[in-house]
Amino acid sequence: MQSVKRSSKLAFQCGSRLLCTSANVYGRRSREPWDKRFPVRKEDVEPHKKGGSEEMAKALPEDIVAPTGVYHKLTGEYIHVPEMVPEFVVPDLTGFELKPYVSYRAKEIKQAPLTPKDIFNSVYAENIEDNYRKGTVKVEGERIKLSDGRVLNVKDFVIDKNDEAQ
Repeated sequence: MQSVKRSSKLAFQCGSRLLCTSANVYGRRSREPWDKRFPVRKEDVEPHKKGGSEEMAKALPEDIVAPTGVYHKLTGEYIHVPEMVPEFVVPDLTGFELKPYVSYRAKEIKQAPLTPKDIFNSVYAENIEDNYRKGTVKVEGERIKLSDGRVLNVKDFVIDKNDEAQ
């Protein structure tokens, strides 16, 4: 193993490879004091932190706000993108009586898992029944005629008892 001095860094040559021991000391692949992927915040450069100072803390804004647009690569013009503006959807809770806290002493609700048949009955069954009573859906033997002209075959929708048990 030979010691090789390359541009004020100490490295050891092991066979054909070079082992550099001072890469992190000189800042290579180092995350200190900041990671380039994230913006520097005021809290990161306060005087009591490593690499911080009062001047840097005063120069940075207190809050970092995400941009609401992009800069055009050729013209350098700022283009506002409405989809990038945060939109907070908050419901009106006036007169709402429930509280956000659920006690750990609340009784546990035990319920069987939902099956496709349960979901169909809760979502579509009532609407299909109403349409049948109004006459917009007609059943002719093994076929169902809808008001928009489509024809459905009953055999495609019937579930065998053996398949349902599995």
